[in-house]
Amino acid sequence: MMEHHWHLCERDLFSGLAVEKQDFIAHAVKRYAPVNTFIFFQGDPADSTYYLESGEVRICRINSWGKESIMFARKAGEMFGLAEIAGEGANERECNAQAHTPCCLYEIKKEDFDLLMARHPALAKRVMGVLGRRLRYLCEQMENLMLCDVTTRLLKLLTYLNYQRLVDTGGYDEPISIPISLTQEQIAAMIGSCQQTVSEALKRLETQKMIQVSRKGITVLKPYDILARV
Repeated sequence: MMEHHWHLCERDLFSGLAVEKQDFIAHAVKRYAPVNTFIFFQGDPADSTYYLESGEVRICRINSWGKESIMFARKAGEMFGLAEIAGEGANERECNAQAHTPCCLYEIKKEDFDLLMARHPALAKRVMGVLGRRLRYLCEQMENLMLCDVTTRLLKLLTYLNYQRLVDTGGYDEPISIPISLTQEQIAAMIGSCQQTVSEALKRLETQKMIQVSRKGITVLKPYDILARV
């Protein structure tokens, strides 16, 4: 079962790469972003990338009607603003990045990051793996919108948000809380639905004793059963 979810594994980019992280920090600028602060906007020049030391960041797009779609939720140890600097030439940001909680992050210019990867092949390989997994995730999201109902899309989102912790702890039969606080509107924006439909799906899953919803967030009661369904 686990091999079908390989693309959901995203550990700290610098795990096991202490020298590479030290070199990265030496060429990066440390920044702090209060909650709800936009780190960059869709259409901004893409001339740098970011490593999230602590906090949570939402990667989202706003269409011409003002509707928000949340593409990713980035956690501590992950990079964002990465895809646009991977190509040649001057590119623009395809999404907005907004601090979901207070954040500490490092910003590094594209030129410095390119030189860093040239000096450290292990880091370059790690970055390639990150981009490959994220591409696979986006392809799966498109497939989900075409083929899956809202409840299944919701279960897949819960799996995505919890997967790395499940792998790290091996607690597939133990209740686990979603590590990111999300409103029903934000969940709807991540799975291409609306708040009312998400609310109904959450109630169905609660009735089935698969999750527990409280003011503190969502707790997955049966992680293994959810993995089996998605």
